[in-house]
Amino acid sequence: MDVPHDPYLVTVKRSFDEERILKRKKRLEAKQKKEIKESYFSKKINLNQILELPEGLQHIVLFIFFLLIPYSTGLLFALITRLDIVSLNSQGFNEFLFLWTIGYEFSATMLLIFLFQQSFTYRRGTSEAS
Repeated sequence: MDVPHDPYLVTVKRSFDEERILKRKKRLEAKQKKEIKESYFSKKINLNQILELPEGLQHIVLFIFFLLIPYSTGLLFALITRLDIVSLNSQGFNEFLFLWTIGYEFSATMLLIFLFQQSFTYRRGTSEAS
C-alpha cells in the first residue's frame, strides 16, 4: 500500500524517531557509566585532604617530616635490635644518614604494603542515581 507524501506525517514520524534515538543514547550512556567505575589507582589524591598543614609552611613541614620520620624509625629500629652505633662511627659511617636510610627503607616498605592492601580492599562508590 502506497502512502501519499504528507509533510505533517513525516514531521511527526521524524519527531518520534528522534525521541527514540535520544532515549536509546541516554540508556547507553547510563549503562556505560555503570560499567566504568573508578579504580583505586586512578583516584585523585589531594594532600590537603589528608594532612591539615599551615598555608605558608606546607613545604617546610613536609621537608621536616621527610627528615624526621625516617630518622625516628631508623633510631627505633636501632634501639630494638640493639645496634652498636659506636662501632659504626669508628668505621666511618655517618650515624644520621645510616639511621635515616634504615628508617626510610622500613617506612617505604610499610607504606607500599599499606597501599597494596588498600588497593585490594577498595570499594567503588555504589551510589546510583535511579
